[in-house]
Amino acid sequence: MMTYTLPSSERTFDVEKLVRFSDEQAIVTEIVITDRSSIAVWGVRPGQQVQAHTHPDGQDTWIVIRGELTYYLGNGRKKIISAGQIDVAEPSQVHGAINEGTEDAVFLSIYSAPSLQVVTAFP
Repeated sequence: MMTYTLPSSERTFDVEKLVRFSDEQAIVTEIVITDRSSIAVWGVRPGQQVQAHTHPDGQDTWIVIRGELTYYLGNGRKKIISAGQIDVAEPSQVHGAINEGTEDAVFLSIYSAPSLQVVTAFP
């Protein structure tokens, strides 16, 4: 996973202008980071994934902007989430995704906690 952080004092953002893609892996661009939350946009090409993981201390809300993803729920369970859908992972709930489609996928991740803690998990 490659991460970019935008230095900004803006309040309004254009997701489609901020999203980045790579041929090698999914790309996350941090849009806003505060002491209470963070907002990031992910660019996920076909075949790429966001590794299954949990956050022990915070809720991670994903809002799909474009495309569709096979979303990991843990214990081998998964579901399709697509443009316009929102999924909320509570603290310690497994989440992650793979793009099994033919189009690029874009989603926002809104993480609510004082610090970003990531624990790798099984899909």
